[in-house]
Order: sequence, then C-alpha cells, then structure tokens
Amino acid sequence: MFLIFYIIISILSRVICKNELYMGYRIYNIDLKTKEQESKLHLLKSDLIDFWRKPSYKHNITGRAIVPPSHVEWFEDKLNEINVTRDVVIQDVYEYLKERDISNDNATDGVFDFESYHRYDKILDYMKSIERVYANSSETLIELVEAGTTDENRPLVYLRITGKSSTPVQKSVVVIEAAINPREWITVPAALNIVNKTVEESQRRFLENLEWIVIPVLNPDGYEYTHTNVRLWTKSRSTRSNLGQICPGVNINRNFNIDWLASDSSSSPCSHIYGGIEPFSEPESRLIRRLLEEYGRNIKLYISLQNNGGFVSYPWQYERAASGMFRQHHLLGLDMIKAMGTNYTLDVGSEALGDRVSGTSTDYAMDNGVLYTFNLNVEKEGSDEVIIPESNIKPIADSIWNAVAIAAESIMN
Repeated sequence: MFLIFYIIISILSRVICKNELYMGYRIYNIDLKTKEQESKLHLLKSDLIDFWRKPSYKHNITGRAIVPPSHVEWFEDKLNEINVTRDVVIQDVYEYLKERDISNDNATDGVFDFESYHRYDKILDYMKSIERVYANSSETLIELVEAGTTDENRPLVYLRITGKSSTPVQKSVVVIEAAINPREWITVPAALNIVNKTVEESQRRFLENLEWIVIPVLNPDGYEYTHTNVRLWTKSRSTRSNLGQICPGVNINRNFNIDWLASDSSSSPCSHIYGGIEPFSEPESRLIRRLLEEYGRNIKLYISLQNNGGFVSYPWQYERAASGMFRQHHLLGLDMIKAMGTNYTLDVGSEALGDRVSGTSTDYAMDNGVLYTFNLNVEKEGSDEVIIPESNIKPIADSIWNAVAIAAESIMN
C-alpha cells in the first residue's frame, strides 16, 4: 500500500504544478506531557510521516509533523492511542506554501543580497565574484574549489578561505556545511554570511589563524528542486536505487557510514529519510568524506547548519550517549548560545532531536577525529511558521555568525 501510494505521488510530482502535491497535507503540533507519551512516540512513525521537528518531553519542545491526507485518520488515531492532544497548526500545506511563495526568482536582477533566498546559479556566480575580488590580494586567499558534480550535473563546490603568510604554516581548519537538507533555505545565506564576516578587516584574526572550508549548498540538486517543484523536499535527485526513476533521491544526512540505516532512516527509496543503497553512495556525502581524508585531524571544528528546531547539539545522534568530548562540547555550546542571544536548547544530539538518528555528517566527522562537531539548528523564535520569511534572514544569519565566531575563537585559543 505504501509503495503504491508513493509511486502515485512521485508520478504526480512530475506533472502537477508547484507544490500541488501538498494539497490536503496537514501539519500537526505534537506536545508531549509525560515520559510515557515519549516512550510511545515510535507509534507515530511511518515512511509517510515527515517530522519537521521531533518533540522532546525533556526539553519541553513541541514537535511538528507533516501528514498526507491518506494518513490523517491513521495519524489522529495514533495520537489518541498515546493520549496526545490533536493540534493542527496548518490545515492545508499547499495553501500555506502558496501564500508564502517567493518564486518571483530574485536571480533575475543583478544584485546579491542577504535579505533574499537565491537560486543555485546565482549563488555560484556570487562565489565566483568573491574569488575574483581577492584574486590579487596579498593578504587573503579565497579559492572556489569544484569538488565534483551532482547527479543532475551541477557543480559541487566550496570556498577555501584563509590569510596569506610569507612563511608556510599549518593552520587549524573550520568546516561549515549548509543545505544538507535542501528545504532548509535559511542555512544558505547564513553560510555565505560567515564568508563575508571572515574577510572583514575587524575579523582579520580568523584568517590569520584558521583555514575555513565553507559549503553553502551541499545538496544543489535537491535545493533547486525545492525552488521549482516541491518546497519541502528532503533528498537529492539521484536514481541509483531499484526504484530511482519513480522515487528519486537520497537523504544525504542519512548516507554517512556511521550506524547506517539503524535509526530514523529508511531502506525504502520512496521515503524522505532514505539512506541510499550503501554508505557514501552519493557524491554529496563523498565530498565530506574527501575533505575529512584530505585535512584529517587538522579539522578542529565542523558545524552543520540546519533548520529544524532551535537548538545546538553535539555527538552523538546515533545513540543516546555523549562522546568523550561531552564536557568540552557542552561548555562551548553554552558560550555559543549566549553569543546568539537566544534561548536555544543545548544537549547531546539524540536528546535534543528527541530521537536517535543514524548516518549523519556530524557524527561521522566526530568519529573520524574532528575535535568539535555541532549541529546548529535555527528557527524563527515565537512563531508557528514552518518557512522562515526573508525578513528574518539577516538577524538569524548574524546570530549564527556570533555562535560560529565564539567556537572559532575557542579553536584559536
């Protein structure tokens, strides 16, 4: 039944208008009042239920689930079974997205700003322009590195940024990864804002002492697809599975070789949390593996920018336990949240997320010798919005920089 349903919606997604796939979809708030309710959360899980954010009884965090019309009755029965109050925050996801559509495509003008969401071509043009501006600089090195191509033949790129020195010196490396989940648009301008901040004269110390690898869009194919077809898409657009033509894509943040496919991941190609045919089956995850192999233990800080909860978390996500660097991560995380000026939650990834998650980039980085790894999950505070409006981009991007700067200072010290 699940496969038949997903085949139907996959075919429809190729022929219907933008986001019409979401007609009749609802978004539910999930508020857990007891530990017993949390222990039964697994009853709400299905390959067709898309948790934008998992609930957490420990941290009093309200979860949010996207439910297709075919499963509304089933989902509400399950809510009743575990005694969770039915709370529909968005009655029709299609209408919600239609009201917030920004597909006027600001890529048509010549100005790149940090108060809009931009298409991938325009982001690439901006990155190339930054490289050109500093091409002849005697102080700053900015290199646009093309590290491969996606399944739809888009370039996979990152910016390498550091200060030039008359004598060769091995610097600690900071990696910033964004848009691993393509629907999380806010992470892209946040990553590019980090690039801009590092080259400001007042921030010169960050280039003199560190090398920065910034990947503004780790999943370009999925990112473009969220602009043109399905706004809440979570995967790439590859077709390697046996159902690839009707259920394309892999969730890149389930494709890393750490506890692969064990938790909150699926072996079904039609699932939004599909982990792929094998670890590192995707060029996007292989890019991260290659960076970790190239820079090794020189990478002291790895931050994945995400948008599903308002929390800062650290390993592990794949098990309900902390790494041996628990104390150092927690103390630094407290300083990062303080610098952001927010009331974000801080915890081990599996606790902050409200569930174990296998195959993630930050767990893989920690498992391969990176000193500090964080998930920095942003949201618009005090709102039931799912999509962060453009008017909130700049303050959120600046708050993220404040947190990243604190973490980078710690590495330098």
